[in-house]
Amino acid sequence: MASANPQRGQLGFEVDGQRWTMAFGTNALCAIEDEFGLTDITQLEGVLNNKPSLRTIRTLFRLGLTDCHPDMTDMEAGQLIDAVGGLEPSLELVSRAIEQAFPEAAKDGTADPRQPKAGRGTGKPSTPRGAK
Repeated sequence: MASANPQRGQLGFEVDGQRWTMAFGTNALCAIEDEFGLTDITQLEGVLNNKPSLRTIRTLFRLGLTDCHPDMTDMEAGQLIDAVGGLEPSLELVSRAIEQAFPEAAKDGTADPRQPKAGRGTGKPSTPRGAK
């Protein structure tokens, strides 16, 4: 298995010598919307801030692992939660992985990828200098 790529919203961690990768990609986020009956993913913040139950944390933990570990079950997710130290460390992993899935929201306070960034671009010009 390849190592976690934070540029793609992946968060790697190790339990008993085995590497795991948590990622909240499109499929995991859609599964979260389905599982919790959300009309859009921005409602996830309410789920996390409303004293999530143990079942909610285990479900988020499992769904975060299914992008890279598609056969993950609730039972296995629960065992991993125990192995990483219980609820608090597991919720921290979930929160960090969600932040990596939405880096613009974590950094700038907005999740709108269409919002233009301030400043001049630094990319290579598309035409050579002097071309008409």
